[in-house]
Amino acid sequence: MSTEPSGKNASLLYGLLYGAANIAFTVILYLGGVKMFMSPVAYLGILIPIVFAVLTAAQQKKIQGGYLEFADALKHVFKAMVVGLALSMVFEYVLFNYIDVPFNQALNQATAQELEKKLQGSMSQEKIDEMVEKIGNIDKYSLKVQSLTFAIRCIVHFVLALIVAAIMQKKRPMFENSFNQ
Repeated sequence: MSTEPSGKNASLLYGLLYGAANIAFTVILYLGGVKMFMSPVAYLGILIPIVFAVLTAAQQKKIQGGYLEFADALKHVFKAMVVGLALSMVFEYVLFNYIDVPFNQALNQATAQELEKKLQGSMSQEKIDEMVEKIGNIDKYSLKVQSLTFAIRCIVHFVLALIVAAIMQKKRPMFENSFNQ
């Protein structure tokens, strides 16, 4: 009995692994506190979907004997991305709305302060205060905002899936075995 995942299972497996990696990264940032959550280290999280998109396409290519049509690659990579994204966003929603609400509030406050620092000198203090107040009133981890964020991130992940599918595709030759006989 083989332990290799089938085509459908590969997407689900790599989606679950992607979600787990995202959750682990979020936990690491969370344990580092608000400063770490907002530091340049957080941008390393951009590498996680890229790695899992490539791994998903490579596994699918292996399953199909070294060949992978563009449409198949796109379908499997995007499916894995959506599964992982959904898992990580549900985790973030629960973490910031039920497990540690004060951390969510501290994060919103730190975001507003960071925005205020960046805008100093570029506009009047009155405009800055108005923007900071608006930003401070938005709960980034509310269900409404998370739904919109999920939709936007799905679009971004679809673009990633397009790029990976274009790079990883390998068409099966039309007359693969016709002259080998």
